[in-house]
Amino acid sequence: MSPWEALALLLLLATGLLVVTLRNAIHAALALIANFLVLAGVYVALDARFLGFIQIIVYAGAIVVLFLFVIMLLFAAQGEVGFDPLVRSKPLAALLSLGVAGVLLSGLLGLKLAFSQDLQGGLPQALGPLLYGDWLLVLLAVGFLLMAATVVAVALVQPSRSLDALRPEERKEEVLR
Repeated sequence: MSPWEALALLLLLATGLLVVTLRNAIHAALALIANFLVLAGVYVALDARFLGFIQIIVYAGAIVVLFLFVIMLLFAAQGEVGFDPLVRSKPLAALLSLGVAGVLLSGLLGLKLAFSQDLQGGLPQALGPLLYGDWLLVLLAVGFLLMAATVVAVALVQPSRSLDALRPEERKEEVLR
């Protein structure tokens, strides 16, 4: 492993850890941008220039802007993350994530990673038939899952009534809940 590869690995791991451990949602989004930029650099170093530029334009640009919009919409940026209203569901979430990891690992064991065709540095002419051929359903499923996750996140944090409509003692109870 070259020093540049080791540096990219450390930067990807560090920014990934910052994304999930920072308590301020805006700072976590900035760490996500840094992670996407490092990943784009890895793509360019692997001679996949098109993928590197798409990583910057689509993910570091549009997707993070969407995340920031959702954060602002949900007022999560007003303060740091506090209590966890779903604390009882952590064991279930851990169990489900282990199940998903098991399914992904079992799928990777039978996967042949050698491509039979030349991807020509990740140019669109080479990637288009690959993505929209055999992988079309997978691509659509990922898009659907991302949309469903955004809708569920918005639905989970919406209070049942507006905080302004509550009496002061109800407001305190809603905030503490």
